[in-house]
Amino acid sequence: KQWYQRRVAITAGGNDQSTERDEAVGAPQAKDRITIPTNKVGKVIGRRGAMIRELQDKSGATIDVTDKTQDGMTFVELSGSLETINKAKSLIARAYQDDPQRSQERSAPREGDVTIEFEIPEDKCGLVIGSRGSKIREIQQDTGVGVNVGNRDSARGGMIMVTLTGEQEKCDNAQKVIMDLISDR
Repeated sequence: KQWYQRRVAITAGGNDQSTERDEAVGAPQAKDRITIPTNKVGKVIGRRGAMIRELQDKSGATIDVTDKTQDGMTFVELSGSLETINKAKSLIARAYQDDPQRSQERSAPREGDVTIEFEIPEDKCGLVIGSRGSKIREIQQDTGVGVNVGNRDSARGGMIMVTLTGEQEKCDNAQKVIMDLISDR
């Protein structure tokens, strides 16, 4: 049996928002059930369902986080072609494993590490953090330094404290990267 891709519009739950995605037509439909840690359900669903919509759009599968739980795990039902289900599984795992708390573990000082603190303007902290923490993760990976940007509640005089933890040379490099980033804009 032949199948092909078609573009479909999906309207969510009676609201006026709709999204488009490619859908395999004539592809064999499959269903699967996976479990995720119950304490990570919010991360997979996202604020107002934004993350789960993004996961569905990227994978092409339908993702239904059920209210069924067992031993601290929540059941998630997937449907679509085998290819879209497998892609959804991968994206879901990445979404809940990509946890900012893990970045904090990386910033725990080791022997010989230094800690450098400096301030940046409050209105520039978004540039350093990035969308969903993407920029701060990139800086940490590129420089090998733990980076912590204070929250807006801790701002003093319109400035927010940035703390770098790691080897001296790497911290100096990370500080330069951050200063270059905020001075460009």
